Amino acid sequence: MRYTYRIPGEAEAVAVDITPLDDPEAGYRVTVRDRVFDLPARSLRRAAFLRQAGEITVQVDGREYRLYDGRQRRRAPASAPGDLYAPMPGRIIRVLAKAGDSVRAGDTLLILEAMKMEQQITAPHDGTVASLLCGEGDQVAVGQELVVLRETGKT
Repeated sequence: MRYTYRIPGEAEAVAVDITPLDDPEAGYRVTVRDRVFDLPARSLRRAAFLRQAGEITVQVDGREYRLYDGRQRRRAPASAPGDLYAPMPGRIIRVLAKAGDSVRAGDTLLILEAMKMEQQITAPHDGTVASLLCGEGDQVAVGQELVVLRETGKT
């Protein structure tokens, strides 16, 4: 299946093809531009996927990637790069950052429990937490904005 990945803050989208390998237990072949990766099924145990309205959110090793179906109309980029949204409905079980904190790309900002899984919501880039829009114990809906992260050096 062909998807498109939009790098946060950039206008150009990147084509991503995901196809199952011959043996379904083996995993998937992922093609990004001219690079090809085989993604073993065992690595998927460390990943979380959410598919909604033609978009797939993938969280792997503390990083989040959003893909959308390239056959559908081009999606508008997020209103502000660095804004972070709930990938699925759940409950905030831990908040690890507060407004004003400086964070680095990959730092865990909060932990969301959804479908008996813990999802780390991480900083996509270095920056400063402008505001937290949720607290521990809050129930959140899919797509709900959780954190506003201001990129380092930007106002």
